[in-house]
Amino acid sequence: MAWIEGTEARKFKVDAPIDVVADFFCDPAQFQEAFGEMESCEELEDGVWKWTLVEKAEKGITFQGTYTVDYRRDGNTCEWTTRPGSNSKSTGRVVCTARGDKTEVDYTETLSFDLPIPKLAAKIFKPIVAREIRHGVGDFLDRGKEICES
Repeated sequence: MAWIEGTEARKFKVDAPIDVVADFFCDPAQFQEAFGEMESCEELEDGVWKWTLVEKAEKGITFQGTYTVDYRRDGNTCEWTTRPGSNSKSTGRVVCTARGDKTEVDYTETLSFDLPIPKLAAKIFKPIVAREIRHGVGDFLDRGKEICES
């Protein structure tokens, strides 16, 4: 097994009030609506969510990510980390700042996946995983922005 990770960071403006945007991006009960690669989710306890991703197959490797994440909100900022025992990890931070009648979102997330491949093959899969991370996080942020602006 080989852990492969990638980080996506974006800063963008949303044409919506800060309370709407911060409530969306800091609350898994709300943002799960924008999570496109999700098969299921469950709130295990206050601020703790278990996510199961849609199974993917590429280049002969099949993988389905599962992870349990602790979310901590402080005002218009949210940080999260994955609990041990998952085959996927997500750590990150989102900061929402009022900019007139818009809200600036500063979002950073690092995703890691324990793929069922030998460590030597990780070099081959790293660009594929990085592409999937950029695509998945980007789609989530685009959908989240649309939801906040609607």
